[in-house]
This record gives sequence, C-alpha cells and structure tokens, in this order.
Amino acid sequence: MTATAIAGVVGGPISGALLAMDGLGGLRGWQWLFLAEGLPAVVLGLAVLAYLPDGPASASWLTPEERRSLAARLGPEQVIEAHHAATLAGALADRRVWRLAVLYFVLVTGLYGVGLWLPQIVKGLWGLGDVMVGIVSAVPYVAAAAGMVVVGRHSDRTGERRWHVAGPAFVGALGLAFVAYLRSPVVALAALSLAALGTSSTLGPFWSIPASLLRGTGAAAGIALVNSIGNLGGFAGPYLIGLVKDATGSFAGGLLVLAGGLVAAGLLALGGERH
Repeated sequence: MTATAIAGVVGGPISGALLAMDGLGGLRGWQWLFLAEGLPAVVLGLAVLAYLPDGPASASWLTPEERRSLAARLGPEQVIEAHHAATLAGALADRRVWRLAVLYFVLVTGLYGVGLWLPQIVKGLWGLGDVMVGIVSAVPYVAAAAGMVVVGRHSDRTGERRWHVAGPAFVGALGLAFVAYLRSPVVALAALSLAALGTSSTLGPFWSIPASLLRGTGAAAGIALVNSIGNLGGFAGPYLIGLVKDATGSFAGGLLVLAGGLVAAGLLALGGERH
C-alpha cells in the first residue's frame, strides 16, 4: 500500500516539471502530464496480462519445489470456515461487507479530497511555482509512507485492527483541522503531513479486515464491492473541497468537513465487529 504514497513522492516533482512544459510542441502542461504519466500505466496493464500469474502453479520463475511449497502453505488459508461469506451471494448479502464499504468510502473521501487539492493548498500557502509546488507536495507523502509501515507492522504484531484504523483516522482529522486554521506555511505543511500520515495509515489495517472475513468465490466480489463503493469517495472528496472553496473562497470549510468525516470513520471502525 505504500506504493501509493511513494508514487506521490516521485510524482509530485515530476508533475511539476511536466506542467512547466506548457506550450512545448503545441501542448498544454496538463496534456504533457496526462501523456507522460498515463502511457506507462497502459503499457504496464498490457505487461500484467502477459506476465502476472494467477497463482504459484503458473509462476514460471518458481522451481517445481517452490511451487509445491507455496501451494502447501496456501492450502490451509483456502479452507472455508462457516462464518466466512463463501459465495458471491453471501458476500453481497453480508452486512459487514456493506459496513466496510461505507467505512472505506469515508476514508477515501478524506484521502483524495486532500491529495488532489494538495498542490493548490501548498501553492496558496507558499506562493510557489509549479516545479517547487511539486517538490514541496512530496513531503506529506514521505510522512504517509513511513506511517503506513509503522502502523501496519504494529497492527500485525498486536493482531488488533479496529483501533489501528480508528486511531490514524482521528490523527488525520486533527491534521486537517490544523491546516484549516494555520497560516504559517511551515507549520501548515507539518499539519498536512500529519493529515496524510494519519489518513494513509488506515489502509493496511483496513484491508486486512475484509481479507479475514471473505473466502472462496465471494472473496473477489466482496472485496471488489468494498473497493468500488469506497473509491466513489475519490470523486466525492475533491468535489466537496472544490464546492466549499467556490462558496467560501477558502479551503478551510472543506477541510473541516473532511476532518469530521474522518472522525465519523474512526467511530464506525470502532463500532464494527472485532477482528
């Protein structure tokens, strides 16, 4: 999951440089950005079809002994227990799946609400050009990547999930609330980093929960349902921030709304079944 945050670290400066190519070759800066960052993803998608195996049995880089060893280790995990939603219908009818979908929606609303407006927030605080905005915008993602590893590792060590989702959500809400009121660029950047660290750190522990609930043919469908509904927050968060900014002329109101959403997400996580 840290790949997402690391992409922000690398992508911020690259995006700033691409935007600075505005007018080159008759293309706008945003067009260069879309081409340079979109085409590699298309190529990777084709590579996945060609090289990504469905399981150890079809992994060409493994020796026969390694395939047998992995199959033996994975076997117990594929045993379907009575309390798991083991079919597509069972997964879609499981209220826990829908609860997780709502929880993920709220988390993603905060994650993308800040992420997609981060360059504009930084630019408003610092008054920098596109290249420097890209560099400064990478700082919160560094904090996020570090926090994700620490929180995820601690969650695994303790076997606890709910507080490892709720706690970072509360921290993210605190960071957003600080950003809404702070005017010092350096302190506001620290608050943005706190918000990114908290919000992103929910992801590892969160995704361990549906993986522990779902097995069999319902696993892919149930996890896809959680992901699909949750990722609608990728529209809701940025749209909400933009809507409030247009109405008030400031990011503060939108950030406070997202902070409230993260508090609600934390409470929702604590109210769920123990895992």
